[in-house]
Amino acid sequence: MSSHRALTAILAALISVNAHAIQRCELNGESVSRSNGNTTAGKSGLMRCTDEDGQVRRLDQTLRDGRYVGPVVMVLADGERREYSINERGNRDGVARTFDGKGTLRKEENLEDGTAVGVQKNFAEAGHLQELRFALVRRTVLTIGYLADGTLSELRCAPVTLVPQDRDVCGHGGRASEVTLYREAGRPSGTLSYLKGQMQRQTVLDREGRLVRSEELKEGRRIKRVYYASGQPRSETDFIERDPNSVEGREGTAREWAESGQLTQMSTWAGGYEQHIEQWYLNGQRKARQQLRREGRNQERTTESFWDNGKPAAVNQERNGRLWGWQRYFNEDGVLQREEEHGERGLLLRRKRYDARGTLEREERFLEDGSRI
Repeated sequence: MSSHRALTAILAALISVNAHAIQRCELNGESVSRSNGNTTAGKSGLMRCTDEDGQVRRLDQTLRDGRYVGPVVMVLADGERREYSINERGNRDGVARTFDGKGTLRKEENLEDGTAVGVQKNFAEAGHLQELRFALVRRTVLTIGYLADGTLSELRCAPVTLVPQDRDVCGHGGRASEVTLYREAGRPSGTLSYLKGQMQRQTVLDREGRLVRSEELKEGRRIKRVYYASGQPRSETDFIERDPNSVEGREGTAREWAESGQLTQMSTWAGGYEQHIEQWYLNGQRKARQQLRREGRNQERTTESFWDNGKPAAVNQERNGRLWGWQRYFNEDGVLQREEEHGERGLLLRRKRYDARGTLEREERFLEDGSRI
């Protein structure tokens, strides 16, 4: 649905709520009706509609040969005023502005056939520029947020300079920028450094000023860390920085820690897939070790699990998320207690049970319906 048709539907809904309201429209000194196209057919000029009791109190709309094309002014019951233009396709086109009930400019958009293009601005109630964005190919590629004193509250840069305001803060002048962001005057929310629009460093602080998150680009690797309130690291990812469109995929390591400082998990990535995963108990003993392999369209996983005393607990094989081949299970002394063989679709084929000393006690075979022989 075009933005014009959507707006028309909203207006119709708002007006229908006030069924008792009477909308009066005039075009070139003649009384016309927005709901009766015959009254405006083939006519051009500025049609002005008023409704003292409706949600839309005033609507000035330009007609060209009976079609709604050109400037529009809309005034709502709370005094909000919207100014924009409609093109031949019925979509908003050109500069669109919104003013609040006090007459303060609150939003200024640049539109092409209903789509935001180029500079977009939002203003605070006090009138200062609050947010500047740049839209390109239906995406926002630059965002700069401001407080009343001109300090920055938000910053997301593009690879090239797009507006005069981004040149220094995004590092397009030849040197890396050093920017402090604020959640309110005098209260920093973090820091940023950009070089040619690429983030070099970042810190994020909570309301108490404690470090929550950090990020840095170092020797071609992007390192991201998350912290506990105590300042201890909680997680870290260390990956090679690649072009988002690269087919090589993710490569590097990811780590997680308990607040005590104990490493609890480490994952290794290559070619865009996890290759190796290790986990630890809080007492420092190894909890699990996984090896992942890809063969064609199949993904195979071998998982070694351990008791918290360091003894083996299980060895499992999976293919595409289902148990496959022989699975082995051990007691807390590390003695083999059970083996199970799984076939296609993870179906159980055979089971072997062992006594406390690891001696075979019983062996069973299973049919597709789960019955034993």
